[in-house]
Amino acid sequence: MKRAAIAVSVCFGMAPSVAFAFDWSITASESETVELNSNQFLRSSPAGSVGSYTTLTADAEARTPTSKFIFAGDGTYKKYWGPGVAGTASEFLNYGFRARYEQMEKTRFDREYVEASWRQQSTSLALLNELGVAVPTGGFLNQLTATGGIDRAITANDTVSLFASSTRTSYEPSSGGTPFTDTLARGNWRRQLSPVTAINLSSEYELLEYGNAFNTQVQIFREQAGFDATLSAVLSFRANAGVAYLLTDRGFSSSAFGGTTSTTPVSSAVADWIGDAVLTYRMLKSTTLAVTAIQSVGPSIVGSLFKRDSIVASLTHSINARSTLTLSASGNRQISTTTTDYASASATYSYNLTREWLASATYRYLHRFASTGTTIFDPVTGTPTVSGTGPADSHSVMFVVTHNWTVLPSGN
Repeated sequence: MKRAAIAVSVCFGMAPSVAFAFDWSITASESETVELNSNQFLRSSPAGSVGSYTTLTADAEARTPTSKFIFAGDGTYKKYWGPGVAGTASEFLNYGFRARYEQMEKTRFDREYVEASWRQQSTSLALLNELGVAVPTGGFLNQLTATGGIDRAITANDTVSLFASSTRTSYEPSSGGTPFTDTLARGNWRRQLSPVTAINLSSEYELLEYGNAFNTQVQIFREQAGFDATLSAVLSFRANAGVAYLLTDRGFSSSAFGGTTSTTPVSSAVADWIGDAVLTYRMLKSTTLAVTAIQSVGPSIVGSLFKRDSIVASLTHSINARSTLTLSASGNRQISTTTTDYASASATYSYNLTREWLASATYRYLHRFASTGTTIFDPVTGTPTVSGTGPADSHSVMFVVTHNWTVLPSGN
């Protein structure tokens, strides 16, 4: 009995040290946005609308000297009013959860991690956010994702990264869209040639499996090589280039690069080059110019295949310790069953009201050029790929107030 009492006492003595082995911290934020837009959904007959958006986020992190757990959740509610909303959904909901475990090794380059996430959003919102397509559909789009990866410094100058992810996309109700699974694996090798120059090699494989009438499968192989260089204390450059090779099995004769629709499943192969480049120039101590160019081939959030070309230039100027002005301009092309070009320009002024409160005001102009092609539905997924075939413009003014606060500071 005495030994049992001693054992129990020891266990209770150890309990506090185990319970408090993690350093916990919890942060949260709330954002309120009001947008005035002359043509929110880029229609050929423009009409104004007012949008109100509310976003809540919360992040909890538990740390040990060699690992950390992250638990995060967020939700966004969007509501539109006005004649510009007629004929489409006026309320959208988007929310999700994420859990991540990360194990750190001896150096900051060595780690392993696994992550799981779930997200649900309005199908209309998903199409609107990514493709600019406004559809009067109801229901929700669900995404369940599992991810894992390893980063290793194999020598003082060489690092290797392995990454794998699989996402299952489904709809509520099931008639709301074509379910599909997107599985991706990527390997990357980086070698530091000098203190200012490094080269990168990457190989990627992606498999898309659709639940359509043909059970279509698309395999995408991406091979790229590139480098990054710090040319001076104020100038840096990074570039990658390579090829994407698409193999379609049991597909439609209409592909992401044109063609005619057939009721007989076909196989096809398409190749194109891909790449990205980023130039960063610190013009002044408080002013930075960044230019980014990208060409990519891959699926949208609803699984429709796109080839995308884009170039973005942004100029950020810190006026003082509290306020920042950002100017940006971009042009992009989306190629699917149709080809559509977009151009936009924006100006944003941000001001830190206090340590926890941030306010910003943005003006944005967006122009959609006339689309080439007459088929606006992707034959594989059955979803629209463009909101219209004619030109359209929109002007918007957006006001945002964000409150960030610490619920539980680190050290607990």
